[in-house]
Amino acid sequence: MNKQKERSLPVWWSWSQENQIGKKRKLQHAKLIPNPIPSFLAILIYCGFLYYLLPLQEIIATYVFKFVEFLQIPKVLKIQLLTDPRLYQYSALILVGYVGFAFFIDLWNFLEKNLLQSLSWEGEKIKLVKWSLLGKESVRWNPHLSGLQIMHKSGLLRSFLGLEKIVFYQQTQGKEVSVLAESPYFHSKKNREFLDSILHR
Repeated sequence: MNKQKERSLPVWWSWSQENQIGKKRKLQHAKLIPNPIPSFLAILIYCGFLYYLLPLQEIIATYVFKFVEFLQIPKVLKIQLLTDPRLYQYSALILVGYVGFAFFIDLWNFLEKNLLQSLSWEGEKIKLVKWSLLGKESVRWNPHLSGLQIMHKSGLLRSFLGLEKIVFYQQTQGKEVSVLAESPYFHSKKNREFLDSILHR
């Protein structure tokens, strides 16, 4: 009798059952596909910024030297070093280097969040992997923790430009909001499986 029932099952029923099982297996592991364009644009903008910043060294040195001469500081203090143009060239170099390094730190922090980390869903846990100069860091946590909230930053413009983000933050009573992790920029169309698994849609 059981064999007759199995034979009598229509083809579409067995196909739908296999399809559902296949989907469940896929949801056991889903990786976020990031959008690398913002990171590469940030690198290009920084290179263009340095291209226009470095020639300003001579201009800054010249104007500072003229400003000091206008105030007649070397005559008042009678310090011969203040009349040496190399002093102002080195000062301008330090200033330009400081500004360039400060923007490099901002660029590195931006790349760490959007290019040097990956987010994936493994079984019932979220896995975050970060790469740095010292090596790789892996963190896993359960999204069902008490107080943990998942925010999906989306919208028409974000979806079109691929600037969507997922933010994991925790807020307890009487304490400030603490951000646990932040995903790279991504397109929701390329990550529907990941979003369905992590947001339980």
